[in-house]
Amino acid sequence: MLKLQETASSLQETVRNFNPSILQGKKKEEEGNCPHRIKQTKNRKTIVINCRECEAESSLNDSHCRKNIFGILQKEIHADCLVLSKLYERDYEGKSLSLLYALASFKGTIAAYRSIEVTPEACTRQEKRKCELERKGVIASLAEIVETDPLKARLKLREITNGKIPARDPDAASLCSVCSEGFCRILNEIEEKMSCFPEVSVIPVIKKSGYCSVPGWLEGLEDEKQKVNHSEEKAGKKPKLKLKTEEKAGKKTESLIGNTSGEATTASLSGIFPSRIISSRIFLFNMVPHSVLGEEKKKIGKFANNSTNFTNSIDFIDTFFDYESRIKSYVRPPFSSSRIYTEAPENTEFLECYDINGSEGRNLEISIYCYTDRPERLYIIRPPEYNLRQEELRLLEKVRRKMIRHRPKDLAFADPAGAREYFKRMAKDMLGKELLESGKACSPDELESYADLLARYTNGLGIVEDLLSDARITDVYINAPADTNPVHVVMEGEECTSNVFLSQDDLDALVSRFRTISGRPFGEAIPVLELNLEAFGVRVSVIGDPLSANGLAYAFRKHSLTPWTLPKLINTGSISPFAAGFLSFLMDGQASVLVAGEVGAGKTSLLSAMLLEIPQKYRILTIEDTHELPTEELQELGWKVQGMSSQSSVLKSGAEMSPETALRAALRLGSSSLVLGEVRGPEVKVLYEAMQVGNAGNSVIGTIHGSSVENVYERVVHTLGVPPASFKATDAVIICSGIRPGGSMRKVKRVSRIAEITCACIERLEPSEIFNDIMYYDPSQDCLLAGEALEQGQSELIGKIARKWGITIDTALKNIELRARIKEKIAVEGVHIPFLLEAEAVSEANNMFWLLSDSIKANTRTKDDKRAEPGDKISNVSCFENDPESSSEVYLEELYRQWEVWFENYVRERARIENQMIGKHLPGEKHLSGEKQSPKIKVTT
Repeated sequence: MLKLQETASSLQETVRNFNPSILQGKKKEEEGNCPHRIKQTKNRKTIVINCRECEAESSLNDSHCRKNIFGILQKEIHADCLVLSKLYERDYEGKSLSLLYALASFKGTIAAYRSIEVTPEACTRQEKRKCELERKGVIASLAEIVETDPLKARLKLREITNGKIPARDPDAASLCSVCSEGFCRILNEIEEKMSCFPEVSVIPVIKKSGYCSVPGWLEGLEDEKQKVNHSEEKAGKKPKLKLKTEEKAGKKTESLIGNTSGEATTASLSGIFPSRIISSRIFLFNMVPHSVLGEEKKKIGKFANNSTNFTNSIDFIDTFFDYESRIKSYVRPPFSSSRIYTEAPENTEFLECYDINGSEGRNLEISIYCYTDRPERLYIIRPPEYNLRQEELRLLEKVRRKMIRHRPKDLAFADPAGAREYFKRMAKDMLGKELLESGKACSPDELESYADLLARYTNGLGIVEDLLSDARITDVYINAPADTNPVHVVMEGEECTSNVFLSQDDLDALVSRFRTISGRPFGEAIPVLELNLEAFGVRVSVIGDPLSANGLAYAFRKHSLTPWTLPKLINTGSISPFAAGFLSFLMDGQASVLVAGEVGAGKTSLLSAMLLEIPQKYRILTIEDTHELPTEELQELGWKVQGMSSQSSVLKSGAEMSPETALRAALRLGSSSLVLGEVRGPEVKVLYEAMQVGNAGNSVIGTIHGSSVENVYERVVHTLGVPPASFKATDAVIICSGIRPGGSMRKVKRVSRIAEITCACIERLEPSEIFNDIMYYDPSQDCLLAGEALEQGQSELIGKIARKWGITIDTALKNIELRARIKEKIAVEGVHIPFLLEAEAVSEANNMFWLLSDSIKANTRTKDDKRAEPGDKISNVSCFENDPESSSEVYLEELYRQWEVWFENYVRERARIENQMIGKHLPGEKHLSGEKQSPKIKVTT
């Protein structure tokens, strides 16, 4: 009994001396939570903790950071994202944030038991007060540890309940077994509640073979250790105090929480709290010199020498939980609030990868994966700015903040190209000044790249620019709510999920910039915005509240930066060479054509290519609500094109002219070929009236939505109200379709049907009887085949053009074959020299075809005139045309021969230029174009 009283007295003195200095842990000024703010959007709540002024590591493995993070999470519940904002932005969301919330809840679980009754009220034993203090001390110890290290508190609780920490006096357990069993149940209840979150068991435990730095209440000894070691090093002695693991010491990683189980026993709980403190004090007694603890060590020394089983508790102090290894954060630069997950999910398989050489040497790595559990692909982009070094990021962030504060007064931001160049020059100037002030070096190429990066994220489209720079991507979709849905891209006809998540800040910045560029209003009263970004070659459509229920949604419809051509469409498989020759024949023959198809089927691309087949001598008028046709490029190549803008079909503005008014104005501008961006409203009646009376000029070409020729007829006649007799003014209907070969998920763009309108009385015919197929698509061969009317030479449209030209149908068919040979020749050579597929080369080839055709005919007439006898009537028709059956082949072969000679010389010259350009590129030099680069192959003749 005397021994028990001495032990209790010594224990109480130890607790009084130990708690104020060690267990309280941090300084008073460190106990407050870190500054933070809440960013609330309609669909997302984000907690942003400002760690920029904090000296801690801004890491979950730092006890000070953990304490503040858990404290904030206990106050701010139901957040969708937690951001630690320092040099980099570290985002915790999804499973990672759920783990943090689970760990933060441990404090409340233990705190609820701080005031619980731990001894029966009816107990009258002399040791009741001592037992009560000890048991409350156990809970108090757990409550203190759980603030900074919830997993260590849970581990300690399990060590207690599993008997890993032995009792101080085993004989005392038999005195009050019922009372001890009651406390057992309390601890088991706490442990059971903390075990309701099995996901925290995946966080590994590192048991160090050396001495470790101890988080929590022993963390303050680290500074003392440094002082002792420093003083001993000065005295020429080897430092003795080691609290951190030696570099050579091995580490063993295991999940201790996941491997421990069992209930607490009565014997394992008697006197637990004092023995825990005593064992910790023995650890200090053995490892810390007198200069650190002074009298503190002397007070515990006597008791420590009389105690046993202290070494088992050192395992608890040497245990370190690696929170960072399993609670993953997404790291991003501060100038981009969009999230880009560069690691592929586990349920994907790698397919391919390639690089995009963008502007200013910007290299983008693209990886394509397929999902193993659904028929979809994953498009992963890895921008270089997400892997910047700290010194680079620090420099860019400093300059970016200066650029944000800059307020230019002499710049029209409605000009995207001018504004972009302005910000790029400003960034370059500020970067140069910062580098001079800091004394750091930077190459001109790096400086140009940094300036382009800053301009991209201040006045550009950010990561969206990178997506649009991929030549394989045709569409970019951003669904609302955009900050929780990945960006979707359409790559070569197949829709893919990407690894990009745009933030609400980026979405708001984009729509503000688009509103400024377009000059159109956008808001709740007008929730639709449409514009064309010529610098990026895309058409943008934006919808917002209340039309979009969950916020802003975007659609970027990309069109080629250079006009499409028929040879380029041949190489993509959209049309066959003969179909290209036939379309060229229709355009040269001034036919009126409707190009139909569903959304994204390639109608505008085909229409752009067909415009190059109209001879340059003819004037072209285009009417569009959103400019997609390459009018400026055609003008630069010599075409006489006049572009006209009409009112948007989606959002009608009083400041814009209706399509009907624009069409009437175009009809009064003289004889011209009319090109309508899309036929869809009352203007169709005006168009067909003009076509019937011949006021439309040379030809009329337009696009219309419809998946078949029958659907086109139904829409024009029954929906838009054009009389059936007027519909006969249309010469041909071309259907563009998105084909899924073999039923696969891949979608390719194909011309699926070319049909002519019959001359019979339309009112008495069914829609299916109105059209004759000239060419139709065969899915098994993936090719356009000749229809019955073409095979039998009974095409009414070809006959109509032949009569207009004064030639036979056979001659017209041979003319189509000649054009097909020319288009195929260009397409084949274009595989090796891509420039030959572009509008400039195709326009030169077409112009040479027309020049040679007129030249051969003129020479033939001259020879006929010389052979004519005096007094004979001179015919205006050549001998070729007088005898078409025998001489048309000779004429056409001569035309092709002369054109082929010219083309071979042209190819030889282009090959020489291409080879010179290859020689100018130094090893490792990157192309400046964002287009996908084709291999440059030397061509010899």
